[in-house]
Parts: sequence; structure tokens; C-alpha cells
Amino acid sequence: MCPALGGWLRGRRRGTLPGVNERGGGGRGYGWTFASLFVATAVALVGIGIIAPVLPLYAKRFSASGFEIGIAFAAFPLSRAALGAVVGRLSDRIGRRRLILAGLGAFTVLSLLYTRVGSLWHLGAVRFLQGAASMMVTPIAQAYIGDITPRHRAGLMMNIFYSSMFVGVSLGPLIGGWVGETWSHEAAFVAMSILSVLALVMVAIWVPADHGTQSAAGASRAAPGPVPDLVKLRPVRAIMLFFAARGFWRQGMNTFYPLFAAATFGFGEANIGYVLSAYFFGGAVLQIPFGLLADRFRRVPQIAIGGLGAPLLLLLIPFVRSLSGILAVMFGVGALSALSRASILAIRTELGKTHGMGALAGLHGSAFSTGQVIGPPIAGLVADGIGLFWVFPLWSLVGTVAASVAVRWFRGWQSAGGPACDESGEAATSLGSMRGEPGGGVDSAPLGRR
Repeated sequence: MCPALGGWLRGRRRGTLPGVNERGGGGRGYGWTFASLFVATAVALVGIGIIAPVLPLYAKRFSASGFEIGIAFAAFPLSRAALGAVVGRLSDRIGRRRLILAGLGAFTVLSLLYTRVGSLWHLGAVRFLQGAASMMVTPIAQAYIGDITPRHRAGLMMNIFYSSMFVGVSLGPLIGGWVGETWSHEAAFVAMSILSVLALVMVAIWVPADHGTQSAAGASRAAPGPVPDLVKLRPVRAIMLFFAARGFWRQGMNTFYPLFAAATFGFGEANIGYVLSAYFFGGAVLQIPFGLLADRFRRVPQIAIGGLGAPLLLLLIPFVRSLSGILAVMFGVGALSALSRASILAIRTELGKTHGMGALAGLHGSAFSTGQVIGPPIAGLVADGIGLFWVFPLWSLVGTVAASVAVRWFRGWQSAGGPACDESGEAATSLGSMRGEPGGGVDSAPLGRR
């Protein structure tokens, strides 16, 4: 056996990652692990969009109303909202790799169950279970990468990894539409099952085991505390509020902008698809460069600019009639969203090294999914009551208020002794100072740039 392969196998048995020291990052071992988890996360997010192109077929088959279709569609984010914190904290206690493998295994089976659904409620049940399986993959994979990534590269590497979510969300409708139209909609779900098997094999081969209190990088993790105590921390509340509001207006946009554009501007399906894709394109293109900015410059101002700018741009959308104009606006919304998200991901990753990477990633996912669940029904009530036009000011108001409060909490956390940065930008904090309590003791956990 060659020395390199022998060392790799020995590292897997020990639960350590070759090429990754206690500060994380570097080496071929890191690269293969990163790539495997990137694919796994993308596959898990394919499930969000793969059903969209074939949804009308289900509506016709089951003679379902729009409300019933909406309930079935909401089952996916509903389970993610309910289980995120629990699954995340579980991964802090027992290790991440086994949960990721279990989630991908469940994805493989559930993808095939789509071909056997006999009613709309069966469809909703499958989507609920699939949402639970995805929660065992996406935030847990982010937590694993956070464990093995050095603090000084948290912004760059976590935002590169986060782009896997854009890949998955974008591929879902393409796979569902193209495979469904070329062969059958059942074939689209078989394709998703095959992708899940591929991701499972990659994780099984290239992602080393981790063991609860020790990461695959060989570094000790902090002993996880209760999730309610974690939610009391001011920066954690800021992260949850920020992403709940973003899920609220973004899912509402995906649901109601097509209706508004078709009724008001006469846009067809293709133009509506271009407009919605412009948001994801703006985020995907700039997520990684903004991750670099998060590592090099003060993060809270970036959160303020992006967090307030994106929802304010929503006010322009009902007035922009040209396709080129609305594409530019939506690209801007996506770009500003990426700017604020990049810095928050870097802060979340550094907090996770002290307070539980899995729990923080799970709370983030739960908050965003909660916004996705409640956003469309509330927007629907506004549209039915006073008209579709007014959903845009609603989304803008929710987004700007939430971002303003989140930025205030981040700044209050800092002024109360949050990150006390030295010349290198490294910072230390304590549980007391993160709650906003003055005079809290300081531990050795770096918490990023002010």
C-alpha cells in the first residue's frame, strides 16, 4: 500500500482529516471533504425545486385547489423549521458524518416514494419527511465545514460552501422540467434518487468520521449547552431574526411575483423565470467575493448595507415594466442579499466554534424556513384584502425593520464587550458579553471583525 493511501486510511480510522490541522483548512484531505459535502448539500436542496415544474400535473391528477397545493408545498420548509435546532444540537453531541449519511439515505428512498404517491396528502407527507432529511444534510454539512475551516478564512470558505445551496436550488427546476418533459415526471424523481446515492457514496468515502466532542480536524469542540440558552445570546437572536425575515419576503416573492407580473405587465413564463433567476444569479456570482470582504473588513456595516438595501429595492419592483429594468433590480436585490449574508455566515461560523456549530447552523435553517412557511399566507391575505401591489411594501417593511433590529443587536453585543479585537482582527468573547451583559469574563474564542 502506498504511504499516502495508508496515511489517509489511518486518519479515517482515527477520525481525523489528513492535511487539516487544529486550525482547519489546507491539504488534499480538506479538498475532497469539502467537495463531497458541497455535492451532498446541493443534492439536498434539489428537492426544493424539482417538484415545481411537475406541480400542475399533481394538481390535475388529484383535482387539488390552490390552497391544498400550497399546504403540500409548504410541508418541506415546515419540517425544516421544526427540526433544525434539534438536529443541529444532536450533531454537536454525536458527530456530524453519521447524520449526513442518514439524511442522504433517507433522501434516496423518499425520492422514489414520489413515484408512488396516491393523493395530495401522501405528497405532503413525503415532502415533510424529505424536508426533515434535508435538515440532516444541509446545516450539518455547513457545521462540518465550519469545524475544519480556520477562523481567518471563515468568510471565504463558508461562502464558497454556501454557494452549493444556490447550485441545488437552481438545478431542481431544471432537472424536474427537462427530465419530466423528455421522459416522465417519475423519471425526475428517479434521477434525484440516483444523485442522492452518488452524494452518499462520496461522503462515505471522503468524509472522515467525527465524534461529538472532537471534530474531524482533531480539535476539541466545546461541550454543547441547551438550545434555549443559545437563543438568549444577542448575536444568535440577531441571526435568527435576520434570516426569518429574509425567508418571509423571499418565499413570498417567489410565490406572488409571477402572479403580479403576469396580470400587470403581461409577462410570460419564460420572462418570469428570468426575473426570479436574476436574484439567484446576483447572489451566486458575488457570494464568494463578498466572503473575502467579510474576512478583511468590518462586518456589521456590510450587514447593514446589504440587509437594508435589499428590501428597500423591493419597493421599485411594481413600478419597473421593462424586462431589462426588472432584471437589473432583481440582480441588485440578490447582490445586496449576498453582501449581508456573507458577513453573517462568517460571524455564525466563529460563534459556532465556541457554542456549537451544528446548533447554530440548525437555528439559522429553522429561522429561514419559518419565514418561508408564514410569508406566503400573510402575503396572500394582503393581496386578497387590498391588492397584489401592496405585498411589495409589506415585504420591504418586514425586511428593513428586521435588519435594523438585527444590526442594533450586533452593535449592542459589540459595545457590551462582544468582539474585543486586537490588531490582527481576532476577537475574544464570553457568554455574558454575548448576552449583552457588561463585565463578562473572556475566553479564547475568536469571534471575527467588528
